[in-house]
Amino acid sequence: MKKLYYLQENIQYNKQKAFTLVELVVTIGILTMVVGIIFALYWTSQKFYQLTESQAEMLQNSRVVLERMNREIRQAQEIVTALSQSPDNPSSQIEFQDGHHPSPYDYLNSLYYYIRYYVSTTTGEMHRQYLVYCFDECSQCSNFFKWNDIQIINGNTITTHPCVLEDKIVGEFIKELKIWGANIITIVLQLEKSSRQIEIQTNVFTRNF
Repeated sequence: MKKLYYLQENIQYNKQKAFTLVELVVTIGILTMVVGIIFALYWTSQKFYQLTESQAEMLQNSRVVLERMNREIRQAQEIVTALSQSPDNPSSQIEFQDGHHPSPYDYLNSLYYYIRYYVSTTTGEMHRQYLVYCFDECSQCSNFFKWNDIQIINGNTITTHPCVLEDKIVGEFIKELKIWGANIITIVLQLEKSSRQIEIQTNVFTRNF
């Protein structure tokens, strides 16, 4: 009788032990699922934050670039770049005669200063060049002319060439710059960062030509 009781007790113990292992497996499965959900939510939130941050940075960057270009083109004396009238054949750069006071280069006493905007295809950075035009070598130039002035020497026509006074980076994340128009100039910036792309467009109403 004692043996039978002991056997029944042992069977009940084993059943209880097996049930505990099942509970443990189920608990581990639930915990794994919860951790997976938390990780997925964290990854999604981080990805959303990065995309939002990238878009905000690109918008801020484009705003700064376009505001400066808009202001300087609006007061330009002359557009040097031959711009298409159609968006089907836009220019990827623009050069124009500066309509502002040329500080800090007014000591050159030139009547003509030029600004050129272009995008580096290797770095995606927007550059702003400040230029003068000369007939002499840039290192020896002391007399400055319009961009399209010519000299005829011994029957040969000599044209001016640009001398860069400065070349500064004024924007980044630029994938493409497109410009077209005449009295109303359209500027389109395509920006890209972290696989996120945006396109910003503005129109510039010129005043002096």
